[in-house]
Amino acid sequence: MKLSNLILLSITSIAFFYIQLWDVQLVTPLYLSLLGICAAYGIYTKNINMTHIAGFIFVLNTIAYVIFETGLINHVTPDENTLLQSTFIYGVQLLFSISTVLVLIFRVQLSRILSNSRNIELTHFDGIFHWLYIYNSIIYLLTLLEDVFYNSFDMKSWTLIYDNFEGLIYISWALCCGVLLTMMICSSKDNRKDEVGAL
Repeated sequence: MKLSNLILLSITSIAFFYIQLWDVQLVTPLYLSLLGICAAYGIYTKNINMTHIAGFIFVLNTIAYVIFETGLINHVTPDENTLLQSTFIYGVQLLFSISTVLVLIFRVQLSRILSNSRNIELTHFDGIFHWLYIYNSIIYLLTLLEDVFYNSFDMKSWTLIYDNFEGLIYISWALCCGVLLTMMICSSKDNRKDEVGAL
């Protein structure tokens, strides 16, 4: 099977699976689990580039997940001020998403700071992940702006992004998971080629 067909099959399968679940309590742990599995697989196969790509995304998403699951933002902002509370919620998500974009853009430089490995290099996958998080950042920004207009200017019809927020984010997560699976499969194929070459 060609690589392009494999990527398309992985992305389509995960997108369909995520759409069927459509529940943040299920989808988020699954997403974090796949990121963790990919990072662990990178460690197992000694693929430092895959380990760092998946690891950086995993760490940033896990921190954001813990912040929201513990209700930290709800404790910081008063319940009666819905505008402030929602601004904090979408603002924090936007902040983490932009941080992920920057980390992924400068992934090679960060990897070289963290490791002395000579195998650290720019991969084809480095050029994909940051675009997915740029897309996420745009969704978070639009949701934040829509919420400000909704609460401040009483524009009750401005809920297009808000009403479809989870689905729009799940699209990005599904694409990210498809790319992660493809990255693992490609790494496995490369390892087999190296083993055959060694024989």
